[in-house]
Amino acid sequence: MSTAPDTPIPVPSGKADKNRRTRLDKGLPPELREWLTRATRIHAHICYIVRLFGNPSQAGGQSNAGDTYEARAARGDRTLLYDALTYCGDEMEMLRAEIEAAMEAAPPTDAEPGSREKVAVMLARAEAGHSIFIPGDAGICLK
Repeated sequence: MSTAPDTPIPVPSGKADKNRRTRLDKGLPPELREWLTRATRIHAHICYIVRLFGNPSQAGGQSNAGDTYEARAARGDRTLLYDALTYCGDEMEMLRAEIEAAMEAAPPTDAEPGSREKVAVMLARAEAGHSIFIPGDAGICLK
Protein backbone atom coordinates (compact mmCIF):
# COMPACT_ATOMS: atom_id res chain seq x y z
CA MET A 1 0.00 0.00 0.00
CA SER A 2 3.00 2.26 -0.42
CA THR A 3 3.17 5.04 -2.96
CA ALA A 4 6.64 4.89 -4.52
CA PRO A 5 9.46 3.47 -2.41
CA ASP A 6 12.02 4.11 -5.13
CA THR A 7 11.43 7.86 -5.11
CA PRO A 8 13.11 9.73 -2.24
CA ILE A 9 11.37 12.63 -0.61
CA PRO A 10 13.46 15.75 -1.18
CA VAL A 11 15.20 17.11 1.88
CA PRO A 12 15.25 20.90 1.62
CA SER A 13 18.62 22.50 2.06
CA GLY A 14 18.99 25.79 3.80
CA LYS A 15 20.92 27.88 6.22
CA ALA A 16 19.92 25.80 9.26
CA ASP A 17 21.33 22.63 7.67
CA LYS A 18 24.86 23.99 7.25
CA ASN A 19 25.86 23.52 10.88
CA ARG A 20 24.48 19.98 11.09
CA ARG A 21 26.55 18.45 8.32
CA THR A 22 29.03 15.77 9.20
CA ARG A 23 32.59 16.81 8.52
CA LEU A 24 34.75 13.99 7.19
CA ASP A 25 38.52 13.97 7.37
CA LYS A 26 39.93 14.85 3.95
CA GLY A 27 42.58 12.16 4.40
CA LEU A 28 40.03 9.32 4.31
CA PRO A 29 40.20 7.05 1.27
CA PRO A 30 37.74 8.27 -1.41
CA GLU A 31 35.73 5.03 -1.36
CA LEU A 32 35.24 5.24 2.42
CA ARG A 33 34.30 8.94 2.20
CA GLU A 34 31.65 8.08 -0.38
CA TRP A 35 30.20 5.27 1.78
CA LEU A 36 30.08 7.51 4.85
CA THR A 37 28.45 10.30 2.87
CA ARG A 38 25.79 7.92 1.56
CA ALA A 39 25.15 6.62 5.09
CA THR A 40 24.68 10.17 6.41
CA ARG A 41 22.24 10.96 3.59
CA ILE A 42 20.17 7.89 4.45
CA HIS A 43 20.14 8.96 8.10
CA ALA A 44 19.19 12.53 7.17
CA HIS A 45 16.30 11.30 5.05
CA ILE A 46 14.79 9.35 7.95
CA CYS A 47 15.33 12.27 10.34
CA TYR A 48 13.61 14.61 7.89
CA ILE A 49 10.54 12.38 7.72
CA VAL A 50 10.35 12.08 11.51
CA ARG A 51 10.64 15.87 11.91
CA LEU A 52 8.01 16.31 9.21
CA PHE A 53 5.40 14.56 11.35
CA GLY A 54 6.26 16.92 14.21
CA ASN A 55 6.01 20.03 12.03
CA PRO A 56 4.22 19.37 8.72
CA SER A 57 4.54 23.00 7.63
CA GLN A 58 8.27 22.49 6.97
CA ALA A 59 7.44 20.21 4.03
CA GLY A 60 7.71 21.33 0.48
CA GLY A 61 6.64 19.94 -2.84
CA GLN A 62 4.04 17.61 -4.20
CA SER A 63 4.18 13.92 -3.32
CA ASN A 64 3.59 11.04 -5.70
CA ALA A 65 0.28 10.38 -3.91
CA GLY A 66 -1.13 13.68 -5.26
CA ASP A 67 -1.23 15.53 -1.94
CA THR A 68 1.50 17.73 -0.62
CA TYR A 69 3.90 16.22 1.90
CA GLU A 70 2.58 18.75 4.38
CA ALA A 71 -1.00 17.48 3.99
CA ARG A 72 0.07 13.84 4.22
CA ALA A 73 2.14 14.42 7.37
CA ALA A 74 -0.58 16.56 8.96
CA ARG A 75 -3.14 13.78 8.64
CA GLY A 76 -0.66 11.15 9.88
CA ASP A 77 -0.30 9.31 6.56
CA ARG A 78 1.66 6.20 7.53
CA THR A 79 2.66 5.47 3.95
CA LEU A 80 4.94 8.51 4.11
CA LEU A 81 7.00 6.84 6.83
CA TYR A 82 6.67 3.39 5.25
CA ASP A 83 7.96 4.62 1.89
CA ALA A 84 10.86 6.45 3.50
CA LEU A 85 11.85 3.37 5.49
CA THR A 86 11.56 1.17 2.41
CA TYR A 87 13.67 3.53 0.32
CA CYS A 88 16.29 3.93 3.05
CA GLY A 89 16.37 0.19 3.76
CA ASP A 90 17.01 -0.54 0.09
CA GLU A 91 19.74 2.11 -0.04
CA MET A 92 21.35 0.71 3.12
CA GLU A 93 21.32 -2.83 1.71
CA MET A 94 23.04 -1.67 -1.49
CA LEU A 95 25.64 0.23 0.52
CA ARG A 96 26.22 -2.73 2.81
CA ALA A 97 26.66 -5.06 -0.18
CA GLU A 98 29.28 -2.72 -1.71
CA ILE A 99 31.22 -2.57 1.55
CA GLU A 100 31.05 -6.35 1.99
CA ALA A 101 32.32 -6.90 -1.57
CA ALA A 102 35.24 -4.57 -0.92
CA MET A 103 36.04 -6.31 2.36
CA GLU A 104 36.11 -9.71 0.64
CA ALA A 105 38.21 -8.49 -2.29
CA ALA A 106 41.47 -9.84 -0.82
CA PRO A 107 42.86 -12.82 -2.72
CA PRO A 108 42.58 -16.23 -1.02
CA THR A 109 45.68 -17.86 0.42
CA ASP A 110 46.98 -21.43 0.29
CA ALA A 111 48.63 -21.03 3.70
CA GLU A 112 47.53 -23.76 6.09
CA PRO A 113 45.28 -22.81 9.01
CA GLY A 114 47.33 -22.07 12.13
CA SER A 115 50.59 -21.55 10.23
CA ARG A 116 52.70 -18.43 10.72
CA GLU A 117 52.14 -17.56 7.07
CA LYS A 118 48.36 -17.76 7.51
CA VAL A 119 48.48 -15.60 10.66
CA ALA A 120 50.59 -13.03 8.79
CA VAL A 121 48.08 -12.99 5.90
CA MET A 122 45.16 -12.58 8.33
CA LEU A 123 46.93 -9.73 10.11
CA ALA A 124 47.62 -7.96 6.81
CA ARG A 125 43.97 -8.35 5.82
CA ALA A 126 42.78 -6.90 9.12
CA GLU A 127 45.14 -3.93 8.77
CA ALA A 128 43.88 -3.32 5.22
CA GLY A 129 40.23 -3.43 6.31
CA HIS A 130 39.47 -6.70 4.55
CA SER A 131 37.63 -9.69 5.96
CA ILE A 132 39.98 -11.97 7.87
CA PHE A 133 38.42 -15.13 6.42
CA ILE A 134 38.07 -15.12 2.63
CA PRO A 135 36.18 -17.75 0.63
CA GLY A 136 38.75 -19.93 -1.11
CA ASP A 137 41.33 -19.87 1.72
CA ALA A 138 42.95 -23.22 2.40
CA GLY A 139 40.96 -25.07 5.07
CA ILE A 140 38.05 -22.56 5.06
CA CYS A 141 34.57 -23.55 4.00
CA LEU A 142 32.53 -20.35 3.69
CA LYS A 143 29.34 -19.99 1.69
